[in-house]
Amino acid sequence: MTESFRVFCVPMFARTADAAWYNWLGERLKARKKFAMESYTVVELQPGAEKATINDSVMALKSAIGSDRGLLARTAIIGHSLGAQVALRTLAELPEGSKIDGLLCIAGWLKLDMRTKAIGAWLDTPFDEKRAASNANRILNVVSGSDANQINAIGVQDEWKERLGAETKIVSTPGHFSDPESEDALDAALTFFGK
Repeated sequence: MTESFRVFCVPMFARTADAAWYNWLGERLKARKKFAMESYTVVELQPGAEKATINDSVMALKSAIGSDRGLLARTAIIGHSLGAQVALRTLAELPEGSKIDGLLCIAGWLKLDMRTKAIGAWLDTPFDEKRAASNANRILNVVSGSDANQINAIGVQDEWKERLGAETKIVSTPGHFSDPESEDALDAALTFFGK
């Protein structure tokens, strides 16, 4: 029998669980039944969607996923934009060998073409990228060829491969994946975790 996944989703900056496609994705994954899913939890940015700090947001995700290695092995994380940063930084703080099954990043970034003051600390504060990568069995970043935050999708693909050993999938649309329903996020999750 295939073990079931615990799926955790971390939103982008200024979005809550009820915004964008986060709750919609959980419902669609349950309905499709392409992989066994024990639970689906949206872990919101802390202390608030528009005031997210590295420490508070990482602590919230660490608390949600826990430290039990057996449970971590059945853990899937989906991080959207800033949520991908939260996920990577959380993996970097787990003990070595505490591997999750997979990290799916939607519009994940390591740097941005359009920098804003609100996320400056996230861009300026390094984390242990090698440890983050080693604590996930696999990492996939889905980026758009039409995202104003990351104009050069091929450059993003090369950077993620070099720095994290991650695979990147480039889709032609939809910008920063901010619509209420994201078929690209759904398709990526079904394919990535349904293997």
